[in-house]
Amino acid sequence: MRRLLLLPLLLVGCPDEAAPVISSEACEACDGECVVENVELQTATHTEDPIDYDTTPPVGGPHDPCWADWGVYDTELDSRHWIHNLEHGGIVYLYDCPDGCAEDVAVLEAIEAAAPSGTVIVTPYSGLDGGFAAVSWGWRMLTGCADQAALQQFYDDRVDQAPESVTSDAPAGCSE
Repeated sequence: MRRLLLLPLLLVGCPDEAAPVISSEACEACDGECVVENVELQTATHTEDPIDYDTTPPVGGPHDPCWADWGVYDTELDSRHWIHNLEHGGIVYLYDCPDGCAEDVAVLEAIEAAAPSGTVIVTPYSGLDGGFAAVSWGWRMLTGCADQAALQQFYDDRVDQAPESVTSDAPAGCSE
């Protein structure tokens, strides 16, 4: 049985700061260079208007009506599309390795290959602080390495924990 812990949240205004973190826990991956955060989300609306997310990487909120096909990408997907995948219960693994990190990306690809079809996206994400992230609807793990055990645990704990449970590829006409 899952328990939901609700914490009181006091917002003190600084509009340029990230969305409030309502809980955080350290993970043991990467010699402690890892944090798992639950971020409060205000909306899950579909929009074709420009979107400015409060967090980097984003973990939900307004997003494009079209989602991305599941799988591994070697060019960066627009976050407005993969946010929709998160709304469908998926997990997105992100990396930013300006000097290359083929072995680490292989870890992410192995997790995707072992996961049930229609549940994971792996994509580069420029500007990612720390190098690697796993995101689901309302949750993110930021880490300095691609620790397979920690990334797999994030998947196991958070896949299919979102407003919708749809694992199909994007509808026709949605491909970028």
